[in-house]
Amino acid sequence: MNNPISTNPLASYSFDPILSAFPQAKKIWIACSGGMDSCVLLHLIFSNKEKIGQSLEIVYVDHGLQDESAEWGDFCRMQCSSYDLPFTQLNINETLPKGESVEAWAREKRYALITQIMNKGDLLFTAHHQDDQVETFFLQALRGAGPRGLSSMPLFKDITNGIHVRPLLNFCRNELLSYANENNLSWQEDLSNADTKFDRNYLRNNIIPVFENRWPAYRETISRLINHQQDCASLMNEVGLEDLKLVSHENKLRLDTLRSLSVTRQKNIIFAWLQELQLEMPGSKHINQIFSGLINSTSDSAPCVNWKDVEIRKYRTLLYASNKIKKDVDSIAYGWDLARPLKIMDETLIAKMEIGSGLSKEKIKNSKISVQYRHGGEKIKPNNNTHSKTVKQLFQEQGVLPWVRDRFPLVYVNDTLAVIPGVCVDINYSAGIDEPSWQIEWSGYNNAIQS
Repeated sequence: MNNPISTNPLASYSFDPILSAFPQAKKIWIACSGGMDSCVLLHLIFSNKEKIGQSLEIVYVDHGLQDESAEWGDFCRMQCSSYDLPFTQLNINETLPKGESVEAWAREKRYALITQIMNKGDLLFTAHHQDDQVETFFLQALRGAGPRGLSSMPLFKDITNGIHVRPLLNFCRNELLSYANENNLSWQEDLSNADTKFDRNYLRNNIIPVFENRWPAYRETISRLINHQQDCASLMNEVGLEDLKLVSHENKLRLDTLRSLSVTRQKNIIFAWLQELQLEMPGSKHINQIFSGLINSTSDSAPCVNWKDVEIRKYRTLLYASNKIKKDVDSIAYGWDLARPLKIMDETLIAKMEIGSGLSKEKIKNSKISVQYRHGGEKIKPNNNTHSKTVKQLFQEQGVLPWVRDRFPLVYVNDTLAVIPGVCVDINYSAGIDEPSWQIEWSGYNNAIQS
């Protein structure tokens, strides 16, 4: 237990201020790596567990990057057993992609695994401390980050299924180490922390000691600077959300309204928009490409700017943002029993029984119904037109987004194109006024059309 005469501020630590901010949270997950920082957090959880109303579970993620990682998992399991705390181990069963940053890849995979086992509203505690925060600031500054990047790590952050909490963010590494020694804690040393080929390790081992020698209070000073950046970023987000209301249209941006604002506000809107869509933020290079290739471009060829898993495209008067769209589409024809929904390419086709609209039941009796995607050159004679039109023409007239056109399902009767869902029915298969029919609906239609 804590030493009653200790002067270490962690000796009297209480989780109450944090937990009172999330009264609905039912469970707390505590990430433990076996290192000194997380072992301190684990001991604080143990020391306060009778006061914590939420259920607790410790989670260790084995990245498989070091030979000792399995031993670290065993160590964490034994620690939890001695504290009588439930323990879960997760394993990353993937190899590091070529050219990826080890740190970034491991962090992304770690949080993805943990959030998968969390329930809505759960809290995730990690042992990030003040030194981690200051290092993050310096790394962001060296990358040329703006206020959002320089604000570094927040105390609370929304994540999938819950809130990421950093309860030790205002305590420095020396305070954690002192607490660990006072309480005779044991932990595992990760020798890779001394490898200065990693930017954070180089900064921590070679640069930060020089700062500390010259400016001993640098942690407090940089922490104040970070707080200023967080205030600035918060204000930018507030203004961005207000501006977003002016220029947004069903999660898209209206280019005419966007262009009427200053470039600074336009940039801020882009960030607010992507944040609302929960998409990865762009760097300076891609922001510049968005302006030159999309916002200020006169091209009508649906240009695209992409990074990581994000794509931003322009079509006519709007900007669109989404995760990267799979380019390959199935070339096979799907047989379809109209009495049942057909799920293809993450969307669903449904045939509803109607009278006088859609596909004539009589005209397709005993016919083979199939669904295919565009190959090029397809034609259909709309039931309100005396001449055939190409699918390409109809898509242009209807404002079908160019990057979705090859993923727009076409319904065939035998080998003849009969229905473009939401667009038209071929006159040869169209139902008469009082005739029983099938009305074909596609769940992806609204997202494929510029409204």
